[in-house]
Amino acid sequence: MLEQANDGGATGFGARLIGGADDAVLPIGMHDYVEALGRCTLVDKTMFIADVLDCDASVMVCCRPDGFGKSMNLSMLKAFLERPAVGLAGRSLFADTLIWDADGGRYRDEYACYPVISLDFSGAARRGAAVADVVRDTLSGECARLLALLEAPDLVRDKVRHIERVARGVASEAEVDSALGVLIELLETACDEQVVLLVDGYDAACLGRAIARGASGTDPAWLFDRVIFDAIAAAGDSLRLACLMGEYPGPAETALSSRGCSYCLSTSLSTWCDRWFGFSDAEIQALLGHAGRGEFLDDAREWFEGYRFGGFYCSCPARVIDFLNRGCTPPVRADLYGYADSLSRTVGDWSLDQLATLFNLLEAHGSVKVSLRMGAVGSDASTDDDLWTALYLSGFLTTDMTEEPEHDARLRALRLPNSELRQALRLVIIEWFDCAAEDVRDVDSFCDGLCRGDEDTVRQALRRILGDAGVGVVETDSPLPYHLLLQGLCFGMPGYANPSSNRKRGADRWDMQVFPTGRMLDVADTLGMLDERPLITINLMYDPGVDALGLELLAVQALLDIERERIDEIRVPRPGIGRVRWGFGFDGRHVSVVCQRL
Repeated sequence: MLEQANDGGATGFGARLIGGADDAVLPIGMHDYVEALGRCTLVDKTMFIADVLDCDASVMVCCRPDGFGKSMNLSMLKAFLERPAVGLAGRSLFADTLIWDADGGRYRDEYACYPVISLDFSGAARRGAAVADVVRDTLSGECARLLALLEAPDLVRDKVRHIERVARGVASEAEVDSALGVLIELLETACDEQVVLLVDGYDAACLGRAIARGASGTDPAWLFDRVIFDAIAAAGDSLRLACLMGEYPGPAETALSSRGCSYCLSTSLSTWCDRWFGFSDAEIQALLGHAGRGEFLDDAREWFEGYRFGGFYCSCPARVIDFLNRGCTPPVRADLYGYADSLSRTVGDWSLDQLATLFNLLEAHGSVKVSLRMGAVGSDASTDDDLWTALYLSGFLTTDMTEEPEHDARLRALRLPNSELRQALRLVIIEWFDCAAEDVRDVDSFCDGLCRGDEDTVRQALRRILGDAGVGVVETDSPLPYHLLLQGLCFGMPGYANPSSNRKRGADRWDMQVFPTGRMLDVADTLGMLDERPLITINLMYDPGVDALGLELLAVQALLDIERERIDEIRVPRPGIGRVRWGFGFDGRHVSVVCQRL
């Protein structure tokens, strides 16, 4: 194992790289520390072990979004603490890491000392298996792995046979429920040492990936409660420590508090071990330098940095590694589809208020102020606060207001972390409005006509879209639905930035602008793009009581207000040429449009 110092550069940045040879690959899709260490280049996060061993509580719960190194850190903890099987003891896997010499080397005293139970529910749950099957299979595999340690003659044979039946997959439901507690008891006796319990994906039942009930109708949340948390509560001093990893803190907080267990909780708001999840700027710089790609640091910052955990700003390791694997090219649509699909599932069916807020988040310095109800939220958000909390816990939003993490009622400004998430949200919005129209060609016609100043095309396409989307079906005294519809339809315009709305700047401001831009998400955005892209300014008026002539006058008045209010009196940004002004009139059932080219 070599430390990749790159002529001292990595250590000078406050980061250390460890792993195989100088040309070692990055750990793409790998979560096992021992396997990755022999084949890959890793960022040294071993001081997470020191934080865990120094913790006052014997139960630790660490919550971070997917892709931030939870599984790798848990595997690293297992590699450090687990007593090797007889005949397999070898040289230390940590001899060149930060933990080995930290604090005078005192952490070595606990190296390879303990029997370790390692349960991983995350991977199987993500494949959509029923929770009961995930629990049974995971326990069966771990019992089988540890059977070799249960050969001491003084062990209670009935309990050993219990674990053997679980290992063979023939145990009853009651035996599966109690297997973890029995296994802890037997390992402590057999090894004459406390036991370490590591659980990855303890919140699998709350992530919406493994909600299906088993054949017996067992509630998945109660199943995890019985199998995991009952065993932790009953084990007491038999456990040296229990470390649980997940995304949602609520299930662990509720289960541990109800059993009177003391625990240490680390969420994205916490400063405890905040440094050991995510890649710092220095660590990204060290990785890029090691790969000979140091000139791409600014790109990596723009696309991936921006998350804040406790007092630490960082990037998502999985996304940074993927960026390096692609040769440091920015994400294209194909790279963002997974993010966009997950984001769309989390948001679900949106309300007008939620839609307006999502649009606001894409504005410069856009944010939403909410209380983070992390103890109550699950994957199925039922209130606005739950929705924004779910987006925060899933890593789609972040906040700089991490002080007083224990205060759920405190309002915190949530924002999009980086350009990658901005583009993913943009794709979600484009897809929503494409789906709102029965024929996506109507959306294309609307955007093309808007750029060219073609009133007939825009009018006909918008009339069809209004009917398909059901805007105006529910009586309303507000122009907001029509404003949001126009704004949403403008997100997918080739060669243009996201539409910028002025509705928050004052009462009765229903205007927006769409600015031409030379920056594209990828080449697909340039298909059909006009050689000359004007600055587009849109204004609308709404009056449900007008007749046909009045409707036409509404559109004319909306157009005249653009000039009177000097809304587009700015220099047209490059590469745009010229201006197009649009006035729209709505009465709740029909639409009129008028255009002016300058």
